[in-house]
Amino acid sequence: MNFNIMNKKTLILSIIVIALFATVASWVYFVFSKKPVSQPVDNQKQVTQKELPPNGCLEENEIAGYNIKEKTGENGGILAIDVKNKLDKKSIQSFEIKNVRINYRPIETHKCGVYIVRQFNYNPNTPKQSIGYKEELWRYVYNGVGENILLLAEKQNEFISYFASDFRVSPSEKYIILEKGYLGKDDYALVIKDLKTMEDVFVLSAKSTFAQYPNMAGSFGFDKWTDDSRYFWGDIFDGAYVNGYFRIDTQNWKADIFESPDGAMGGSPLNINTGYLPIQPGQVWTGDYEITQELKEQHKREGKKSFLYLYNLFTKEKKLIETTNEPIFWFKPEWLSDTELQYELPSGEKKIYKINE
Repeated sequence: MNFNIMNKKTLILSIIVIALFATVASWVYFVFSKKPVSQPVDNQKQVTQKELPPNGCLEENEIAGYNIKEKTGENGGILAIDVKNKLDKKSIQSFEIKNVRINYRPIETHKCGVYIVRQFNYNPNTPKQSIGYKEELWRYVYNGVGENILLLAEKQNEFISYFASDFRVSPSEKYIILEKGYLGKDDYALVIKDLKTMEDVFVLSAKSTFAQYPNMAGSFGFDKWTDDSRYFWGDIFDGAYVNGYFRIDTQNWKADIFESPDGAMGGSPLNINTGYLPIQPGQVWTGDYEITQELKEQHKREGKKSFLYLYNLFTKEKKLIETTNEPIFWFKPEWLSDTELQYELPSGEKKIYKINE
């Protein structure tokens, strides 16, 4: 009788052990066979933040560049990233990125990362994409390993845009600024995220900004970060005209708003280190060549001229640096340094104005 009891206990114990083994085996299979949320396409390598290799940054003697191999294909564009030696310009390594959303500014290269917008389930033959279409912001290190860090837009039952495809990464690669929504929407804003956590660290709301500065209402435009990554500069524009400028300070997370002077145009290059801005008061933009020529002839008969001034956003001081009898003329100003502004005359001659302070 004791023998039968022992057999029953052994049988029960065996069943328990087998059940536990089956449970553990099922759990292991589930964890290690689970697919990532954003699947790599065309053998693009993908890892998580913690798995990024330690040697993915550029060395001091290396530079990175890119070229567009294909603008539009079955899966979007193709970019080739090339890492070269600074001195002899010889290629050290290269890799391709597919499914790229090619626009006026498809990529940013930094010391430790390549930032790029990719699109999936894309049909180049139609402007209206099918369900399953996605736009994602990806980060690559320089051995070709990439990861999806943010969903920008997707097509479910309808197209949903969470952020525009334009972005700016700080030189320190600590922050990224994005545009959320568009002018007219209640949630239209600029958003700065921490690149490690992708959490919002600052939001500049259009609604609250334009309530305080009603004459500046317009769309947000990106300029760039300062070299030390402390400030981000941008403008508020309406067509070709700039209504204002903003500067976001990452030390105190405050935004300084500057009202534009007359003559601030979309092509006016702001010096973000000094606050100097070349302006042309009275400048007209029509967007139509024939209308512009008619206006020029009219202004010539009226004796109107073109003027180039240098304006400081901080002090609001304005200084005349050039005049021409040619009306509605664009001087094509360009900063050569923080103290040297190059511009062009109607004759094609280029001149340099030096700031003496």
